[in-house]
Amino acid sequence: MARQRRTIGAFDLASKVVLDARPLSLLADDDRRMHLILDLAQQDGYAPVVSAVSFAEVRRTGKAAQRLRWLRSQVDIVPATVTVADFAATLLDDAGLDGHDNVVDALVVATATCTEGPVKVVSTDASHIPKLCHVASVRRKAPVEWVRV
Repeated sequence: MARQRRTIGAFDLASKVVLDARPLSLLADDDRRMHLILDLAQQDGYAPVVSAVSFAEVRRTGKAAQRLRWLRSQVDIVPATVTVADFAATLLDDAGLDGHDNVVDALVVATATCTEGPVKVVSTDASHIPKLCHVASVRRKAPVEWVRV
C-alpha cells in the first residue's frame, strides 16, 4: 500500500498549534503519532507554527534532513524577535523559572502567545511547558493549551 502524501500548512487560520523541538524532530523522523496529532489539530482549524529557535535545535541527516527542509516550507516560522524574547523573560519571571535552564521553552510559549486567538503548544516537556502555558494564559483572552506528546 502506498503511503499517503501529507500536506501541512493553513496559514490563514487564526488558531495556531506551536511545535517545540521534539515534535518537530518526530515529524522529521516521520513519526505516525506526531503526524496524527498535527492532522487532528489542523482538522480543528489550527495552523502549524514553529519558532525559529526550534529549527535551530533540530538537526538531521539523510531522509530526515530532507523531510525537515520540506517541513520548513510548510509551516509558519516565527522569528525570535526582541518582543518574543521580552515576553519569554516575563513568562519566566511569572512562572518562577530559571532563565538559564528554561529559556528555550519560554521562547516557544512566547511565540505561541504572540499570535491572536486560540493556541496550542505541542511538547514532550511536562515539567515547564504546562506552567509557562498557564502563566501565558493569564495575559490573553484565549487560553494557551499544552498538548503532550
